[in-house]
Amino acid sequence: TVKFWNVYGIENDPDKSHVITDFIKKGFEKKIIQMITDGTEERQFLYAEDACEALEIIMNNYKKLLNNDNLHITSFKSTSILEVAMIIQGLFKKDNIDVTLSPAASKDEIQKDARNKPSNFIKNWWTPKTALEDGITKIYNQMKKNYI
Repeated sequence: TVKFWNVYGIENDPDKSHVITDFIKKGFEKKIIQMITDGTEERQFLYAEDACEALEIIMNNYKKLLNNDNLHITSFKSTSILEVAMIIQGLFKKDNIDVTLSPAASKDEIQKDARNKPSNFIKNWWTPKTALEDGITKIYNQMKKNYI
């Protein structure tokens, strides 16, 4: 069983977005990144290309794996949602676009700031290559084409 942790990438369905693509979309369309929490909750984000590479490596090592091996595909780095918003706001600033951050007053009421710890087992074959800021920049630049 492979467990994916917050994989992000280009969203091709304009009606569907997750936190990173949602924040970028709000920045372009509304010039404000309205957050639904205070942003203190943390997640481990993994760029989609890194996730694909991990799957390929798992596939190539399939016969060496046991049914109970913990295959957690993640970045192994926790980042707050507020930090993600600030990275995105910085990309807008580089393009001379003034975008405001607007965190909510409330904490994350869904996951209650739960922090699971991933198994490091996958690191025997694979580690992610794309830094969060680099992945967000790729998505921002791709989405920018639809707005500028």
